[in-house]
Amino acid sequence: MTWTNYHNHCKYCDGVDEIETHVLHAIKEGVISLGFSSHSPVSFENQWSMKVEDMFNYLQDIQAAKEKYSEQIEIYKSLEIDFFPDQSGLIKKCTEDLNLDYSIGSVHFVDAFDDGSPWEIDGPLMTFEKGLEEVFNNNIRAVLERYFDYTIEMLENDCPTILGHVDKIKMQNHNKFFFSEQESWYQDLMKQTLEIAAKTGVIVEVNTRSLYKKRASETYPGELGLRLLKEFEIPICLNSDAHHPKEIIGDYKNTALLLRQVGFKELKVLKNNSWQAMSFDENGIHW
Repeated sequence: MTWTNYHNHCKYCDGVDEIETHVLHAIKEGVISLGFSSHSPVSFENQWSMKVEDMFNYLQDIQAAKEKYSEQIEIYKSLEIDFFPDQSGLIKKCTEDLNLDYSIGSVHFVDAFDDGSPWEIDGPLMTFEKGLEEVFNNNIRAVLERYFDYTIEMLENDCPTILGHVDKIKMQNHNKFFFSEQESWYQDLMKQTLEIAAKTGVIVEVNTRSLYKKRASETYPGELGLRLLKEFEIPICLNSDAHHPKEIIGDYKNTALLLRQVGFKELKVLKNNSWQAMSFDENGIHW
């Protein structure tokens, strides 16, 4: 059994444990290509982004692990970088300035409260409801339209290597029903977004964190997104968005089975510093 994971968080952001601990657990689980992608620093206080002053040690620890375990696993350095419309170009700048092996671009914030603090759309239910009422006057469709507008703007103007959890906002439906993915307007938003993605060459991750953390009944993206990814022939990779070493291949087997049923035959894999399409099944990637 061989797997890969390119969305991994450790002690430097909102994950736990040392980089080396993650590497050792990955090796134990049959992971042969692992990328670290801590949340990049942002300009406002929060509980989950890396501090600017920790960046040097983060990159140094990855390099040390890369050298120490080079015979057992390929290790890559990255960041999950938040997209803000007024900071377009940040993903490209971080990737180049820090010599990252790849980037993950994600939307976690949509607009802001009256005091200027960004509204976190994947945080606690109370925070989501507060922003929905105060920022969008309880218009959930307007929220979704803005969320996907941000994603499209990122793809068009500051495209990352990997598009992170494209429909993560649906996690709020697990706490309280806010919108239906069966609505035509929602399906149109997903289709428009992935049509743009298809033109950019971005890799779209199939993120399993929703399943093993029980925050949704499907992966990010779910059935709708997976069908569109297949229809538009968009390359995918399988990621767990791990925040703990034990989550590194969380729900991979069942997700791989689902991907095969949808019609996917290959996953994008970073091997020898190059993204390659490799076949897979429920037992892993055919390395």
